[in-house]
Amino acid sequence: MEIKEMLEIQSLFKELNSKIEDIVKSKIVQPEPNRSSEINELASALAKAQGEMENAEKNKTNPFFKSNYADLASVVAASRPHLTKNGLSVTQQIIHQDDGQMMLITTLWHVSGQWINSKLRIVPLKNDVQSLASTVTYQKRMCYNALIGVTVGENDDDGESAVATSRETFAKGVALNTKYNPKENVAEVITKEQLDELHYELAEYPDIAEMVLDGLKILNLADMPKSKFLVSIKRIRDIKNERNGNK
Repeated sequence: MEIKEMLEIQSLFKELNSKIEDIVKSKIVQPEPNRSSEINELASALAKAQGEMENAEKNKTNPFFKSNYADLASVVAASRPHLTKNGLSVTQQIIHQDDGQMMLITTLWHVSGQWINSKLRIVPLKNDVQSLASTVTYQKRMCYNALIGVTVGENDDDGESAVATSRETFAKGVALNTKYNPKENVAEVITKEQLDELHYELAEYPDIAEMVLDGLKILNLADMPKSKFLVSIKRIRDIKNERNGNK
């Protein structure tokens, strides 16, 4: 084989390798950024806004754990004037992805054009409008609060007081005077069978599902701690019985 032919073959191989590399690069999914390239002005403005914010008022009652909480309107009322004053604003969008999933995009904007955002997959309990609206309402408040950093007035025991009282009465094989210490509990989530049972119990009650999520401070039923399952099931059934006029 002549040198000229060898050089031509080498050139063809280089061209082929270059094309293969381009194809491989095009197939690699690049993660979407969750912030602008610079956020110095945004960070400074947010620090000032947070320094001016009052605590959000606990203006709603969660009947699931009989506790008070601040809804989205209360959180926005405590933060929006101070965000606006410092050139900040918030948008929340529901985006349909190519794979059929829905994402809640919460974005904090600054007048300079700088931004940061958070993304959370929306997983409603059922495939209907009511469940979707309930899930989105809850997730909007959680994402807004987390991104802006709004605090809530008074101490929040995360529903542990109610859980402790119910567990003392409901636990089997344990003396009724045995105290339940949530801090000693292992943070293990429920099993698939327990999740299926929750879905069955809540199939026609998306509003009670929202109470459960809010009372336990979780974003999805699958995230429920196993230690909260029995008392949650009991409370769900109690609420359903009360609504149906049963005792």
